[in-house]
Amino acid sequence: MKKILLISTFFLALSFTGKSSHGVGGDIQYIQTGANSYDVIMRLFRYCEPGAATLGSSYSISILDQSTCANVTSVTATRDTFYQINFGDECYTPPGLCVETHIYTGSISFLANNPNGYMSTWSLCCRNTILNVTANNLGLYTKFPDPALAGGNSTPLFVDYPTDGYFCIGFDKQIDFSCTDADGDSLAYFLVNPINTFTGCSPNLLGWNAGFNLTNILGPGSLCTINSSTGIVTARPAQLGKYVISVKVIEYRNGVKIGETVRDIQYAALRCNYNSKPVLENFSARSIFEFDEEKCIDLVANDPNGNDTFFLQISSNAFQFGAVVNLPAPTGGIYVFEWEDATTGLVDTAQISNVRKINSTTFEGVGKVGARFCWDVNQCEILSLDSFYIEALGYSLGCDGSKDTVSRRVSVPIKRDPYSYNVPNVFSPNDDGINDLFYLKKDAYDRCFDALNVRVYNRWGQIVFESEDAKFTWDGTDQNGSKLSEGTYFVVLQGFYGGKEVTENFPLTLFR
Repeated sequence: MKKILLISTFFLALSFTGKSSHGVGGDIQYIQTGANSYDVIMRLFRYCEPGAATLGSSYSISILDQSTCANVTSVTATRDTFYQINFGDECYTPPGLCVETHIYTGSISFLANNPNGYMSTWSLCCRNTILNVTANNLGLYTKFPDPALAGGNSTPLFVDYPTDGYFCIGFDKQIDFSCTDADGDSLAYFLVNPINTFTGCSPNLLGWNAGFNLTNILGPGSLCTINSSTGIVTARPAQLGKYVISVKVIEYRNGVKIGETVRDIQYAALRCNYNSKPVLENFSARSIFEFDEEKCIDLVANDPNGNDTFFLQISSNAFQFGAVVNLPAPTGGIYVFEWEDATTGLVDTAQISNVRKINSTTFEGVGKVGARFCWDVNQCEILSLDSFYIEALGYSLGCDGSKDTVSRRVSVPIKRDPYSYNVPNVFSPNDDGINDLFYLKKDAYDRCFDALNVRVYNRWGQIVFESEDAKFTWDGTDQNGSKLSEGTYFVVLQGFYGGKEVTENFPLTLFR
């Protein structure tokens, strides 16, 4: 299944051309490198459409006392790298969506021990036009504990800006706001109001536009929730536009809160079209195979999006007993497959030209793929097993690298003809070609189970014929090959015949 994004004129109208429109989000991390020293990393995300304002080469980040809000010091963070985020994947890249990651680093030494802990704040003018908030400045903060905290502490680090950083109207999207924590502290995640600026250490929050609020971040008819344990946000916007989502992560050690930090990022909601998922043709989910006979059945799957590369993979526990899957012999480069429709009982066909076998069980084509499963059911071990199956798995590759699949399991019962035999009580070995031999009914013989002992006695109890072959024949001669006289003889059968246990004694009349 390929994914196609249709960027509407509405989205294009939201391109950022104003000099002040560049802030997309960011976060700040403090890494403790010594008793009273830290490295600082600030990541800023910037829209990079033509005309968007540039970011500075360095910024000053304030550090305040958490309790008194008194200014303590500041740290200068200088940009040492930036790169453009490559949205989409090898199948598709959404046009008109350009975001850069800018990384600023700095360090601070001899930050005094302080039982109140510290709060680091920073803000920037300005955000771009956003649908859910009254856009203005971009504010970020991090709270971290007393440098003297036993074991030290580095604040949590958010994952990189997602490379699938866009919404599709009407579809759920999972956004990863998770963090790693170098100290192994416990983390909890919450959706919060995005920040505008700071007054001391008090954040001034952005206002929500009409129809939006913290419990309805993406507006009427939408969804936006967070898993507090994983930091995964599930979102489903209902209208086009650009939205900001802000997440706070709280850090706990031994059940005690020791810090928190925020990140916000913006997502564009686009009008997306998803192609149809693949389907299997309506062949039956049950197919009877007969013992000692060969049978083939055709399995066909297709992707309604006829230009997609498509695969059909067959698995079966019958492969170990000689079953195979192949393509039928082509006619003029066309492979013809047939199956009985499970609903109507009528025979359906598919004519496929663009298909090939890529390994012993997998076939590749475009749009539609078929395979022919054949099995000569001739091994006696098969009869001791309860059931066999064929699994047909059809799939195309989604643009995110995942498999869009459809599957069906076909049960394969093995049928054995009901065996029966008759015991003739008269035969006439006179070489006239009629009833010259005494034997049991041949088509009742079960080669997998039958083992039979037969003995023929004359009236005085002497053995005149004996065999260990269940398919024996007796021509009315004794063990020396001499013809026996007419009369009544006695037959004793012991063993198995026709798949059943046999213990029989009966008279047999010989005529010449």
